[in-house]
Amino acid sequence: METSTTSQETDIPDSNRIAPLSEEDKDAIRFNAFGTSAGFFVNGYMYNINSVLLTMFTDIFPSVGQDVVVQTAVGVSMLYGVMFGLLVFGVIADHFGRKKGLIMCSCLVLLGNLLGVAMNGTSHVGTIWMMCIAQGVAGLGMGGEYTCNIPNTMEDSEQVNPVTRGRRVAMLSLCLERTGNFAPLLVQLLLVGVACRNAYLGTASNCNWNVVARLSFGIVTIPVIIVLIFRTRMKDSVMFKKDQLRRGRRYDGLDLFVILRHFMPKTIGVVTLYFLVDWINYSQGTFGNLILQHVIGVSLFKSIWLVLVEGVAWIIWTAFIAAFIVDKLGRRKTGMFGWLWLGSTQLINTGFFYQFKAKPIAWIIWSTFVAGFQNFVYICAYLVPAEAFPTRIRATMYGISVSLGVMGAIVGTTTFPSIWLRWSGGIEQTNSGLRKTMWFYAGMEFLGLFLCMLFVPEYSHRSLAGEDTRFVELRRRHCARFATKWGVTQQDLECEDLRNYTLKGLVQKLLFNANFLDYRRLYMASLCRSEKILLKTQMEYIANLPIDYKDLTLFSSLWSKYKMGKIGYQQFVKNSEEMGYYDIVKEMEMFYSEKKKDDNGLILDEHVLLPDHLDDSENNK
Repeated sequence: METSTTSQETDIPDSNRIAPLSEEDKDAIRFNAFGTSAGFFVNGYMYNINSVLLTMFTDIFPSVGQDVVVQTAVGVSMLYGVMFGLLVFGVIADHFGRKKGLIMCSCLVLLGNLLGVAMNGTSHVGTIWMMCIAQGVAGLGMGGEYTCNIPNTMEDSEQVNPVTRGRRVAMLSLCLERTGNFAPLLVQLLLVGVACRNAYLGTASNCNWNVVARLSFGIVTIPVIIVLIFRTRMKDSVMFKKDQLRRGRRYDGLDLFVILRHFMPKTIGVVTLYFLVDWINYSQGTFGNLILQHVIGVSLFKSIWLVLVEGVAWIIWTAFIAAFIVDKLGRRKTGMFGWLWLGSTQLINTGFFYQFKAKPIAWIIWSTFVAGFQNFVYICAYLVPAEAFPTRIRATMYGISVSLGVMGAIVGTTTFPSIWLRWSGGIEQTNSGLRKTMWFYAGMEFLGLFLCMLFVPEYSHRSLAGEDTRFVELRRRHCARFATKWGVTQQDLECEDLRNYTLKGLVQKLLFNANFLDYRRLYMASLCRSEKILLKTQMEYIANLPIDYKDLTLFSSLWSKYKMGKIGYQQFVKNSEEMGYYDIVKEMEMFYSEKKKDDNGLILDEHVLLPDHLDDSENNK
């Protein structure tokens, strides 16, 4: 049975609660909210800056219109930057802090914009390639925007109200980014009206493309600078600061093992969800103006204002609708609703392709209606990667998961013109080839519906603080099991130089040295010490505790029911929930009572030996 109780926050043990927010923390959350929303507005602007420019270049320069490589480069250069930015800044955000990462992100976006303004070359093709470099640099910062901003906002929203956490995060990220997506169209509409008013498909008449291209980058530089200055006032979330006090800045093999052992089904859900929706959205968005021109035949100026009207009429405000229902309907059901209607409306759009084409206004209205349902898919894709992983590695895993998803955008944008051309006969892009491509996209959308139903975890109304507790306890139990299995002794636990035994050293011993088994045993002893497991008897006791972990995906639930049976599954769920509320204080009293002696006759002090995640006296000050 899927857990979605609103009472979980009140059920968290006092030892695992985060201290009430101070006035300083409340001010920081307000500053963080503005910095997040402004940053995602700029992100939205940057994502759509190339769509009009690509259409303009193909209109003005016939060689660009026939060069699939250049078209693809314009479409994917920013996405490559985003993918690498997600990976790099995920680690930075978890290691150095969200705020430092955000400042670096804004600096990279600013640098990319300045390069866009200064783009130049010996020919128009060289200028376009320099624009691609500028987009790639800005993309690094844009990718970091997700891994630094969304985890921080998610943790702030947990503090504000866990029940409406999804809505708050969506309003500050997805909704503002969607609004920003149409900001460059408004800017470029004015620029094209001034510099390229008479530019039609295949016509270069009276078009000063330099003005449109350079000012498209130059105008957004102003809000980027404002965001950069404002971010000096932002702060890391309370949850993140508490977690850093608990763990320091050190990762170990247990983190990797727990992720691989217990988190794979929902990681599959996160990656495939993002992969498919990015493939569909970015490929159709990048070439959206070209599609519009092929289907109904309009000028560059008219194609821009038509897309702008589509956004204002339907696409922008459906993101706000999705934000208001995502907590009530749940992450999985909201995503399934989006995939179902996206696929169904795409089928209708494709089936009545030529009827819509004969009536351009019908094509415009219906295609706008189809695109709006992407927001119900995207809101799930934004929230789940940040909720599915603990604070300890939230940004890192968010970056890894979403970067793999962004590969879908790169693959889709790279292959879209080639697929369209191939299904058009290989000579030129035709409407019949476009229709076949749309059939293919409808199939992908129904595949997305199936995968969303099975692999997307449901975190609505679940406390992230409780999930952090479950992860920490899961680490302890696996640590004790490995230590027992590999023969860790009391003498090993008392070894003074355990800090010298690291995961890096373990890998080196495995590859190059015969003393691997001894090193592995002492490495596990070092992990036991980091978990405050200092007695062999305690280690053996913890090793026998259950490690059942319910990852909240439908696939795992169905598989566990099939494998364990009804009664076994009920016990599995019970063990999983209790692990988040396990009373470690009683366990510590059992082994470290104030007058208890260990095997060597030494008096142990209970308070000193309490695990870091229990001793909140300093963290809550």
